[in-house]
Amino acid sequence: MANLSRTRTVFSFTSPRTIEKIIPEIQVLIDFFNGKEWNTKTQIAFFEKLFASQFYEGSKMPGDAAFAARDRITRAPKALGFVDLNPKIALTKPGAQLLSGKRIHEVIARQLFKFQLPSPFHKIPDDRNFNIRPYLEFLRLVKELDMISKTEIAIFFVQLTHYKKFNETVEAIKKFRNDVTENKGNRRAFIDEVFTREILKIYADDIGAERFKTRESREETLAKFVRTKKSNHFDYADAFMRYLRATQLITFDKKTFRAIVAPARAEEVAYILKNVPRQISNFKTAGEFKNYLYDPTSLPLLTDNRGYLEHHLSKLRVPFNERLTIEQLKDKLEQEEGKIITHAIEKTTISLKEYRQFDDIISVFRKVQLREVPDPPLYFEWNVWRALVMMNYAKDIKGNFTIDLDGVPLNSAVANKPDIEADYGEFKMIVEVTMSSGSKQYEMEGEPVARHYGRAQLSSDIPVYCLFIAPKINENTLAHFFNTNRFNTKAYGGKTKIIPMSLTHFIDFMTIARDKGFTDSQILKSYLDKIIARNATAEDEAVWFQQIENSIPTWVA
Repeated sequence: MANLSRTRTVFSFTSPRTIEKIIPEIQVLIDFFNGKEWNTKTQIAFFEKLFASQFYEGSKMPGDAAFAARDRITRAPKALGFVDLNPKIALTKPGAQLLSGKRIHEVIARQLFKFQLPSPFHKIPDDRNFNIRPYLEFLRLVKELDMISKTEIAIFFVQLTHYKKFNETVEAIKKFRNDVTENKGNRRAFIDEVFTREILKIYADDIGAERFKTRESREETLAKFVRTKKSNHFDYADAFMRYLRATQLITFDKKTFRAIVAPARAEEVAYILKNVPRQISNFKTAGEFKNYLYDPTSLPLLTDNRGYLEHHLSKLRVPFNERLTIEQLKDKLEQEEGKIITHAIEKTTISLKEYRQFDDIISVFRKVQLREVPDPPLYFEWNVWRALVMMNYAKDIKGNFTIDLDGVPLNSAVANKPDIEADYGEFKMIVEVTMSSGSKQYEMEGEPVARHYGRAQLSSDIPVYCLFIAPKINENTLAHFFNTNRFNTKAYGGKTKIIPMSLTHFIDFMTIARDKGFTDSQILKSYLDKIIARNATAEDEAVWFQQIENSIPTWVA
């Protein structure tokens, strides 16, 4: 049971930040530890298995593996009812649905809207007066305000600890927006001032008692306390957006990047807000709560309604047999939605031709760098794909990210797949992008990128190249690729051909393609070959990277 004795706000699960990442981790837990006790020994063993898996991001084993395991499993997987840890480790029915990979957005939605504060899993002192289903009220707030920013979530929504305070929160955000508009001074400073004022109000009791110590820092000062709380609030805001985004019920406005109700799911949202009780359910025992949480039918969605499914299929002109089960009708609808998404990708591809979206792509890259988009890694991946499609002259450029029914990026590429795959006929190029920096970049990307390259080359009869793009290339990452390009490695199909570029270099690269009228993929192959050849003769990785930078202005002759 979580210790929430000092909790003043609602919270979302920040580990992992993206809920879909719990799926392979739960699979490891069940494959190796199903039926065992969840104790320190098991926790350490679980994390060792996790660390050895191909999807684990990182190259260092944490100092406290048991804590790291609890951080992974007792948060979202347990709290949302996908696994039961008491008395023994077990997969629940919602957990089995999640691992099936079938309509996981529905599975996640059901469990998110069951999450309530307080609950037998999350006990909060009575004097805090919590009574809320956070994800339900967050969805309601998005609809009520038409759109909402991460900053507004961090400052105001996390204070919504009782559903009866909803209107108060709405008015506070509206006033904030008006005040920001009327402010004549520095906008960023004004918002920070408002944030500070709210933090001081929320944590007034802790501040009055000088309880400044936080888990994140040993420094015990008011200034540090306020900074830490602001950071925590932003983490919660980010997690709320990511987790609710996984339901596909919200998406992001294409201009402001604020959260909005997904137009394609508006009916489903209206149904949820009308039919899911706002008040929390009272449970006498943990067992009673588990029965509710682990029951996949205890919270119906609109898509469980046969009439809705039949009407929706008819509206889309999809023929169906009336004897089909609800699940079979859902399969039909899902197939049709897949066609809609494919059409959206094709439409985007056409709109990118002849550099018509060049300025927008540059603008998105700038916002990615400033982290002014909802999910920077995802939008980075998507925008690089757009840039490559815009440059044209490939047989096929496939982004392994997913988009929603409204054509907005939904999820990054799954583990064990390159972010982007381009087929130029006589050669192929995979592209890996990352927002990570410093030593973390090397830990997370060094070996996986080389492994992805190796798989691509070993499965191909034609040459394969890899473009690695990051806002800034870490020196350890650079050294790693410099050496894997020089030495034969059986697992990588021999010598790799990985070319690192900073985002600034890549923007210059695509700008030159536009300005010089790039039309021949053989020019690209020739350029990549020259870069790899220079790798073999360069004195060291720093010299080679400088050569890459110097070569970009003339890469298209």
